[in-house]
Amino acid sequence: MTQTSLGLALIGLAFAKPQTGYALRKAFEDSPLGVFSSSPGSIYPALAKLEKAGLLDRRPQAVGGKPLFHVTQSGRGVLHDWLNAEITIEEVAREVDLVLLRFAFLQSFPDDALTRRFLRSFSNAVGKHLDALRTFLESAEGQALSAHGRWAMQNGILGYETHLNWAEYVLEELDR
Repeated sequence: MTQTSLGLALIGLAFAKPQTGYALRKAFEDSPLGVFSSSPGSIYPALAKLEKAGLLDRRPQAVGGKPLFHVTQSGRGVLHDWLNAEITIEEVAREVDLVLLRFAFLQSFPDDALTRRFLRSFSNAVGKHLDALRTFLESAEGQALSAHGRWAMQNGILGYETHLNWAEYVLEELDR
Protein backbone atom coordinates (compact mmCIF):
# COMPACT_ATOMS: atom_id res chain seq x y z
CA MET A 1 0.00 0.00 0.00
CA THR A 2 1.39 3.38 -0.98
CA GLN A 3 1.48 5.75 1.96
CA THR A 4 1.06 9.49 2.08
CA SER A 5 3.74 11.56 3.76
CA LEU A 6 1.29 12.19 6.62
CA GLY A 7 0.71 8.46 7.01
CA LEU A 8 4.44 7.77 7.07
CA ALA A 9 4.98 10.51 9.66
CA LEU A 10 2.23 9.01 11.85
CA ILE A 11 3.73 5.53 11.56
CA GLY A 12 7.17 6.92 12.45
CA LEU A 13 5.83 8.78 15.48
CA ALA A 14 3.86 5.78 16.74
CA PHE A 15 6.87 3.52 16.21
CA ALA A 16 9.08 5.83 18.26
CA LYS A 17 6.48 5.89 21.04
CA PRO A 18 2.94 4.48 21.07
CA GLN A 19 0.59 7.40 21.63
CA THR A 20 -3.05 8.39 21.71
CA GLY A 21 -4.56 9.98 18.63
CA TYR A 22 -4.67 13.27 20.48
CA ALA A 23 -0.96 13.07 21.41
CA LEU A 24 -0.08 12.29 17.79
CA ARG A 25 -2.15 15.26 16.63
CA LYS A 26 -0.43 17.52 19.20
CA ALA A 27 2.98 16.35 17.93
CA PHE A 28 2.18 18.12 14.67
CA GLU A 29 1.28 21.33 16.51
CA ASP A 30 4.14 21.36 19.00
CA SER A 31 7.08 20.40 16.82
CA PRO A 32 8.64 21.17 13.45
CA LEU A 33 6.15 18.68 12.02
CA GLY A 34 3.85 21.69 11.65
CA VAL A 35 4.41 21.37 7.90
CA PHE A 36 1.57 18.84 8.15
CA SER A 37 -1.93 19.89 9.13
CA SER A 38 -2.67 19.13 12.78
CA SER A 39 -6.37 19.45 12.14
CA PRO A 40 -8.50 16.65 13.58
CA GLY A 41 -10.04 16.45 10.09
CA SER A 42 -6.64 15.39 8.74
CA ILE A 43 -5.08 13.37 11.55
CA TYR A 44 -7.97 11.18 12.71
CA PRO A 45 -9.02 10.03 9.20
CA ALA A 46 -5.36 9.27 8.42
CA LEU A 47 -5.09 7.21 11.62
CA ALA A 48 -8.30 5.36 10.72
CA LYS A 49 -6.91 4.54 7.24
CA LEU A 50 -3.65 3.29 8.74
CA GLU A 51 -5.57 1.15 11.21
CA LYS A 52 -7.86 -0.22 8.46
CA ALA A 53 -4.76 -1.02 6.35
CA GLY A 54 -3.33 -2.99 9.27
CA LEU A 55 -0.35 -0.67 9.76
CA LEU A 56 -1.45 0.64 13.17
CA ASP A 57 -3.60 -0.85 15.87
CA ARG A 58 -5.16 0.60 18.98
CA ARG A 59 -4.48 -1.04 22.30
CA PRO A 60 -5.89 -0.08 25.67
CA GLN A 61 -3.47 1.52 28.11
CA ALA A 62 -2.48 -0.58 31.11
CA VAL A 63 -4.19 1.85 33.47
CA GLY A 64 -7.29 3.49 31.98
CA GLY A 65 -7.09 6.34 29.56
CA LYS A 66 -7.56 6.38 25.84
CA PRO A 67 -6.09 3.61 23.69
CA LEU A 68 -2.61 4.00 22.26
CA PHE A 69 -1.73 3.58 18.60
CA HIS A 70 0.95 0.93 18.08
CA VAL A 71 2.73 0.06 14.85
CA THR A 72 1.92 -3.42 13.60
CA GLN A 73 4.42 -5.79 11.98
CA SER A 74 3.16 -4.62 8.57
CA GLY A 75 3.55 -1.01 9.67
CA ARG A 76 7.13 -1.72 10.75
CA GLY A 77 7.78 -3.14 7.29
CA VAL A 78 6.39 -0.02 5.59
CA LEU A 79 8.47 2.21 7.87
CA HIS A 80 11.61 0.13 7.33
CA ASP A 81 11.14 0.18 3.54
CA TRP A 82 10.63 3.96 3.58
CA LEU A 83 13.72 4.53 5.69
CA ASN A 84 15.78 2.24 3.44
CA ALA A 85 14.53 3.65 0.14
CA GLU A 86 17.04 5.33 -2.14
CA ILE A 87 16.60 9.11 -2.04
CA THR A 88 15.76 10.61 -5.40
CA ILE A 89 16.60 13.97 -6.87
CA GLU A 90 12.86 14.67 -7.09
CA GLU A 91 12.45 14.10 -3.34
CA VAL A 92 15.34 16.43 -2.58
CA ALA A 93 13.96 19.09 -4.93
CA ARG A 94 10.32 18.91 -3.85
CA GLU A 95 10.18 17.61 -0.29
CA VAL A 96 13.55 17.85 1.39
CA ASP A 97 11.81 18.33 4.76
CA LEU A 98 10.18 14.92 4.39
CA VAL A 99 13.54 13.39 3.48
CA LEU A 100 15.03 14.86 6.65
CA LEU A 101 12.07 13.54 8.64
CA ARG A 102 13.10 10.09 7.40
CA PHE A 103 16.54 10.77 8.85
CA ALA A 104 15.02 11.75 12.21
CA PHE A 105 13.06 8.48 12.32
CA LEU A 106 16.29 6.52 11.87
CA GLN A 107 16.79 7.00 15.62
CA SER A 108 14.28 4.19 16.07
CA PHE A 109 16.61 1.86 14.16
CA PRO A 110 20.02 2.25 15.83
CA ASP A 111 22.02 0.97 12.87
CA ASP A 112 25.06 2.94 11.73
CA ALA A 113 25.05 1.12 8.39
CA LEU A 114 21.48 2.27 7.72
CA THR A 115 22.33 5.83 8.74
CA ARG A 116 25.43 5.86 6.54
CA ARG A 117 23.47 4.46 3.59
CA PHE A 118 20.84 7.16 4.06
CA LEU A 119 23.47 9.92 4.24
CA ARG A 120 25.31 8.68 1.15
CA SER A 121 22.04 8.45 -0.77
CA PHE A 122 21.06 11.94 0.43
CA SER A 123 24.47 13.37 -0.53
CA ASN A 124 24.27 11.78 -3.96
CA ALA A 125 20.79 13.15 -4.67
CA VAL A 126 21.62 16.60 -3.31
CA GLY A 127 24.85 16.70 -5.34
CA LYS A 128 23.02 15.83 -8.56
CA HIS A 129 20.33 18.41 -7.83
CA LEU A 130 22.99 21.05 -7.13
CA ASP A 131 24.70 20.25 -10.43
CA ALA A 132 21.39 20.70 -12.26
CA LEU A 133 20.67 24.02 -10.50
CA ARG A 134 24.16 25.35 -11.26
CA THR A 135 23.95 24.22 -14.89
CA PHE A 136 20.59 25.95 -15.27
CA LEU A 137 21.87 29.15 -13.66
CA GLU A 138 24.84 29.22 -16.07
CA SER A 139 22.67 28.46 -19.13
CA ALA A 140 21.22 31.11 -21.42
CA GLU A 141 17.83 30.57 -19.80
CA GLY A 142 19.34 31.06 -16.33
CA GLN A 143 21.24 34.13 -17.45
CA ALA A 144 17.96 35.57 -18.75
CA LEU A 145 16.44 35.48 -15.25
CA SER A 146 15.84 38.75 -13.51
CA ALA A 147 18.28 39.70 -10.78
CA HIS A 148 15.72 38.61 -8.22
CA GLY A 149 15.27 35.29 -9.98
CA ARG A 150 19.05 34.68 -9.97
CA TRP A 151 19.29 35.66 -6.30
CA ALA A 152 16.44 33.31 -5.45
CA MET A 153 18.21 30.48 -7.32
CA GLN A 154 21.46 31.30 -5.50
CA ASN A 155 19.61 31.10 -2.20
CA GLY A 156 18.37 27.64 -3.15
CA ILE A 157 21.89 26.58 -4.15
CA LEU A 158 23.29 27.79 -0.83
CA GLY A 159 20.58 25.86 1.02
CA TYR A 160 21.40 22.64 -0.81
CA GLU A 161 25.12 23.20 -0.23
CA THR A 162 24.29 23.42 3.47
CA HIS A 163 22.42 20.09 3.26
CA LEU A 164 25.44 18.53 1.55
CA ASN A 165 27.84 19.92 4.17
CA TRP A 166 25.59 18.63 6.95
CA ALA A 167 25.53 15.10 5.50
CA GLU A 168 29.32 15.09 5.22
CA TYR A 169 29.62 16.38 8.78
CA VAL A 170 27.38 13.62 10.17
CA LEU A 171 29.31 10.96 8.27
CA GLU A 172 32.55 12.31 9.77
CA GLU A 173 30.95 12.27 13.24
CA LEU A 174 29.96 8.64 12.75
CA ASP A 175 33.57 7.81 11.84
CA ARG A 176 34.78 9.16 15.19
